[in-house]
Amino acid sequence: MPLLNLPDLPFKEPVIVFTLLITIILIAPIVFRKFRIPGIVGLIISGMIIGPHGMNLVEFGESIKLLSTVGLLYLMFLAGLELNSRDLLRNKNKSLIFGALTFFIPLILGFFVAHFLLSYNFLASLLIASMFSTHTLIAYPIASRLGITKSEAVTIAIGGTIITDTAVLVLLAFISVASEGTFTALFWIRIVLSISAFSFLILWGVPKISIWFFKNLEGESGSQYIFVLAMLFISGLLARAAGIEPIIGAFLAGLALSNLIPPTSALMNRISFIGNNFFIPIFLISVGLMVNFTVFFNGFGALIFAGTLVVVAIASKFAAAWVMQRIYNYTNTERQVIFGLSVSHAAAIIAVVIVGYNLKLIGLDVLNGAIMIILVSCFIGSFITERYGRVLAVAEAAKIPVKAFSSERILVPVSNPATIEGLIDFAILIREAEPEHPLCMLSVVPDDAFAQDQILKNNKMFESAISHAAAADTQLTHVSRVDLNVANGISRAVKELMITKIVLGWNGKITTTNFFFGSIIENLIGSTEQMVMVVKVSNSLNTINRIVVSMPENAECEAGFHSWLNMIAVIALRTSSMILFTGFQKTISAIQGIYDLEPVKFNTEYKLVKSSHPITDQAQTINGKDLYVVIAARRRTLSFSHYFDHMPRDLARNYESKNFIIIYPEQKPVELQTLSASLDGSVISTTQENIEWQVNTEKPKKISPDKRHNSITE
Repeated sequence: MPLLNLPDLPFKEPVIVFTLLITIILIAPIVFRKFRIPGIVGLIISGMIIGPHGMNLVEFGESIKLLSTVGLLYLMFLAGLELNSRDLLRNKNKSLIFGALTFFIPLILGFFVAHFLLSYNFLASLLIASMFSTHTLIAYPIASRLGITKSEAVTIAIGGTIITDTAVLVLLAFISVASEGTFTALFWIRIVLSISAFSFLILWGVPKISIWFFKNLEGESGSQYIFVLAMLFISGLLARAAGIEPIIGAFLAGLALSNLIPPTSALMNRISFIGNNFFIPIFLISVGLMVNFTVFFNGFGALIFAGTLVVVAIASKFAAAWVMQRIYNYTNTERQVIFGLSVSHAAAIIAVVIVGYNLKLIGLDVLNGAIMIILVSCFIGSFITERYGRVLAVAEAAKIPVKAFSSERILVPVSNPATIEGLIDFAILIREAEPEHPLCMLSVVPDDAFAQDQILKNNKMFESAISHAAAADTQLTHVSRVDLNVANGISRAVKELMITKIVLGWNGKITTTNFFFGSIIENLIGSTEQMVMVVKVSNSLNTINRIVVSMPENAECEAGFHSWLNMIAVIALRTSSMILFTGFQKTISAIQGIYDLEPVKFNTEYKLVKSSHPITDQAQTINGKDLYVVIAARRRTLSFSHYFDHMPRDLARNYESKNFIIIYPEQKPVELQTLSASLDGSVISTTQENIEWQVNTEKPKKISPDKRHNSITE
C-alpha cells in the first residue's frame, strides 16, 4: 500500500487546483521580476508550465473557464471604470481614428496575405484577417500600476480597443451568417438596433439605478461592492442578448459607473484590489493554459505558417500605432505605449478562430497559428508597455510643478459618531493624490472629572473610523485634547499639528440664540487662519453631477482664493462633475482668466449674480444631485458681507435635504510659483502640463460668453 495517495493528473480536486492557482499568483510575479520579466508575462508562462501542454497539472475545464471569463470581464470593467468619461469624450475623435486604424490596417493586410499568399477563399481570408484586428488589454494592469491610465495615449488605446473589438465581433457575426447562406438586409438592421438599444440601456440606465442604490445604501460598503459586481455581469449578459460579446458590456458598465465611484474612495479600492490580485491574474494564467507551444515542433512548414501569421499580426498593429503618431505628432514613447497596449491578442482571437473552426472555414494550422500569436503578442505587449510605460510615467511626473508651500495636513474634528464616515470620505476626496501625512481625527473632551472615561469611549469610536479609512487605503490617526472650550481645543491642535485644512460637520441644530454650532465655528474662524470647511452631506458625494459655487463680492481678493479654487477643481475631477460659478463680475473674470489659459479638464459655466441673499434665491435651482458650495468670509475681510450673519439659518431652512459646503478661505498668504495638485498621476490645472495662477483685479478680463469650454448666463 503506497504511503501517499497522490491524485491523478490533471488535478480535479477543487482545493488542490485552487491552492495551485493562488500559489502561482503569489510566487510567479516575484520570481519572474527577479529576471526583469513583467509579472503579467510570468503568470502566462506559469499557465503554460502547469497546463495541458506542459506538466498537465491543471486542465482548462469548466471551473477555470468560469474564473477566466470573470477575470476578462473584470479587466474590461476596470478599464472602463478608471477611464474618465470626460477624457474619453474629449478624445473621442482620436479614439475613433485609432479604432479605425487598428481595425482596417490589420484587416486589409491580413486579407491580402491570407487570400493571395496563403490561397484561402474569400470568407476564410476575411475571418483570418479579422483575427489580426482584435486585441485584448493584457498589458492594462501594467499601465494601471505605473499610474498612466489618465494619459492620452492610454485613453485612446482603450477607446480603440472597444471600437475594433466591436467591429470584429460584428464582422464575425456577418461571416457566420454568410457561411450558412442566411444573410439578408434584416441582419444589419437587427445588429444596429440591438447594439444601439443595449448601449443606451447601459450608459443611461446603469447610472440612474446606481444613484438610487448609493443614496439608499450609503455606508453599506459590502452591499455596494456586490451591487457593482451585479451591474458588471448583468451588463455582460445584456450584451450577449444584444448579439455582441460580454466584454463590451463589461467595459460600458465600467464607463457608466466611472462618474459615480471616485478613484480615492473605499469602494474603488475594494474593486481594484480584488480584481488586480485575484480575478485578472487567474485570467492571465488561463491564457497560458490555452497556449500549445508544441505547435513549434510540428515541422518546419507549420512553423513558417505560424510565423507568418505572427509577423502580420504584430506588424499591422505597429503600423496602426505609427500612423496614429504621424497624424497627431505623438512622441515615440506614446506610440510605443499605444502599440504595447494594442498588440496583445488573447480572448477575442480565440472566439474568432473557434467560430471559424466550427464553421469549417479554417483548419488546425490557423488554430495553432493563433495560439502562437497569443504567446508572442502577449510577451511583446507586456515588455513594451512595461519599458515605455515607465518612460511615459516619468515624463508625466515631470509635468507636475513642484509646490513651494508646506505639505497638506487635514484635521477632522468629530463628536457625532453618525457623521464620522461622511466627514472622512469628504476628507479623502479633497486630499492630495499622494499625501505625505495621514488624515488626523480630533476629539475635544471637556476638562472635568469624566474626561478620562470620555477619552476611552472616543477611542472605541475612532476604531471604526480607522477601519473605514483603511478600506480606502488611507492612513488615519486620532488625537484627543482636553480643554474647557471646544474651539480652543481645535485651535491648539491646529497649531501643534501644523494643520492646513479643517473639515467640520454640520449638526443641523439652528436656533435663535445658538444657530451656528453654538459659538464654536465663530470662535474657530476667529482664532485660526487655515481653510475651514463645514460639510453637510445628505446624499452620497459620488452621485453629484454639478457643483454650484456661490461667491461673495471681492472673493478674488482673499489670500486663500487660489486654494479653494483648486480644491473645487479636485472635487469636480474626482466626481466628474461640472462647475457653475455664481457671483460678481470681477470674481468671475478672475476665474475665467485662469481657466481660459488652456482648456480645462471639466466643464465650467458662469452666472452673474448680484443678489444680496444668493443662498435663499438659489435654493429652488439646487437639487439632490448638486453640491452647493458657499464661499464665506471672516469678519474684517474684504469679501465679508452682513448677509453671512443670516447664512446658517438660510441654509438650515432651504437646504435641509441637500448637499452643501461652507468654505472659509485661508487668510495666511501662500507663496508659490504654481498652484496645482496631483490627481491619480495627472495635474489638476487648466492645462495638460501646468498652470500659473494669475489674477489681475485691477483690470478684470472681459467675460466672453462664446468661449469653447466656458459659458456665461446673466
